[in-house]
Amino acid sequence: MPRTRESVLLAAGLGAVGLLAARFGTGGVRAAFADVDPPRLLAYLFLAVVVLLGHCLRWRIAAGALGLRVPFGRLVRARLAGDAVGWVVPSARLAGEPVRFALVRARSRRVRGGNVDAPRVGASVAADRIIEVTANLVCTLFYVGTFVTVSTVDEAPGSRALLLGATTALLLMASVLWLSARSGFRPLRPLYARAVRRRVPRLGRWLEALEAAEGHLIAFLRDHPRQFTQGLLVSLAIEVLVIIEYHTLLAAFGVRLPLPTLLMSLVMTGVARAVPTPAALGALEAGQVTLLELVRDQAAVGFVVGLVLRLHETLWTAVGFVVLAAEGPSLRGAARLARATEEATG
Repeated sequence: MPRTRESVLLAAGLGAVGLLAARFGTGGVRAAFADVDPPRLLAYLFLAVVVLLGHCLRWRIAAGALGLRVPFGRLVRARLAGDAVGWVVPSARLAGEPVRFALVRARSRRVRGGNVDAPRVGASVAADRIIEVTANLVCTLFYVGTFVTVSTVDEAPGSRALLLGATTALLLMASVLWLSARSGFRPLRPLYARAVRRRVPRLGRWLEALEAAEGHLIAFLRDHPRQFTQGLLVSLAIEVLVIIEYHTLLAAFGVRLPLPTLLMSLVMTGVARAVPTPAALGALEAGQVTLLELVRDQAAVGFVVGLVLRLHETLWTAVGFVVLAAEGPSLRGAARLARATEEATG
């Protein structure tokens, strides 16, 4: 992404946060942060670590099905670093995936009893993400369905049906792609097409390996339904823990949301991650303000919720970048891949 565009997007995000702060003031934020409940905050941190380990367990299941033997600690570090880059770089989290690949590949070239060639490592990252996205879509459908069923918001006619219909359509599209992949269809073909190779020449040999990785991915979806199901169950368990995690975090700052509102807050956080501003700056906060204004007429509380969730994202992003910086030579390769992915996507 050109530096000018980066600066514009960053300025837009900061401007949005500044406007929200001017509109709602900082009194509610100061009160929330001044009256933090330490036991609940510690409980939140414990749950956050468990959620992280759950993500890595799902990745390990996918990797094992592909014949990879990677130390669990390596998966944890790669996940932390990849999530940090994926959150900060505005590429719908895609920039974090090559970082995960680079860190696992760089330190795991020779693992006794396992095959760690580049295509298999790449396929394990893609398989893990497909399982995660599938679970996310299922849960989003449930969250939105719960919200529109119990919400008393006076909306425009048909808007609830439109919201639920759009979510259902996304789930059906994902199902079609998954079934197509199982049948041999290559959905990633556009990423290694000649046009992309010309546009991003620095990705040359990585794009060459992408086709082989996609073959491993298709084999995983076709030949390992048990591991796919195990990963999906782990993802659904993670979603339950995330609900408890967010409830505990908000409660630590004195904010308690009804369950349907909390579920939609999770959905809005996911939507914010797709907004092309660095770290979804401004989008995260504005999404929570809009939601709380819509369902409870408490936009100021939404601003507090947005900043608390910003604290959550900032904490784990900082940890991820500390891990990435500690990787030494791996950092340079991961940074090059993340930058190239950002250029390819946008």
